[in-house]
Amino acid sequence: MKKNLLVVFGLLISFSVFSQQDSIVNYLDRYYKKVTKEQATYIQAIVKNKSLWLGTVYHGNGKIKLQGNFKKKNLKTRIGLFRMFDDDGNLKSIQNFNAKGKKDGVYAYYNKNGERITKGYFSEGRKEGVWKYLDQNKTTRARIVFKKGKVLDYDLWNEEGITIKENLIISRTPQYNGGPKKLDLKLKNELMRDLRESGYQTNFILKCAVDKNGSVRNVSVIPTIGAKFENKIIRYFKNFEGIQPGIIANMKVEFPLEIPFIFD
Repeated sequence: MKKNLLVVFGLLISFSVFSQQDSIVNYLDRYYKKVTKEQATYIQAIVKNKSLWLGTVYHGNGKIKLQGNFKKKNLKTRIGLFRMFDDDGNLKSIQNFNAKGKKDGVYAYYNKNGERITKGYFSEGRKEGVWKYLDQNKTTRARIVFKKGKVLDYDLWNEEGITIKENLIISRTPQYNGGPKKLDLKLKNELMRDLRESGYQTNFILKCAVDKNGSVRNVSVIPTIGAKFENKIIRYFKNFEGIQPGIIANMKVEFPLEIPFIFD
């Protein structure tokens, strides 16, 4: 990861030349907790922006992941519009925050083509009113009515537009059948052990996607670690089993994942 973070250093230099009191750089893990540079998944820059503080989180490739203003430099209170982007630089979602730092106003989520496929509203931090969910083909798949964050009513449709009767699942990330602890143990005992025995011992981040069938796709590694080791990793996940796909509004969806592998 150390080499990968060099990509964004040039972007951060301009922040620090003005005043050390008006700019901060943090290294974050995938849960946005502060870590050392070598363990970082993301890098964060905080810059004084008039009466607010502009916070920007960068992907390892130097492109912006998240950007928006905070009330103070401790970043506890978000203010105004926040934008999230994928690692290709495409807009992923927008969310508004009120003066209290609570979600308030329009929320929208976009697919890779820049098309809005989810739209809803927040009021004082809680979902309110009608939320609509579309699939990647722009077919309406769910309509959910919220009141103060609670579901009042919902309708669901399949890919052909036919009404279906199911218990509502608003959101669920991909899950390993044995649970996260067993997944961590499996990766350590199999993939990481194989890499160590082959002479590899440097931290990296695995980027992939779990598709609608629970298969692991689009496997890549940052920073680049050499074809020999990358091919081992790709082969390992090619027929990886036991993952349930992510779900949004009862739709099975492709879900991107980033998993750090720490050898230190």
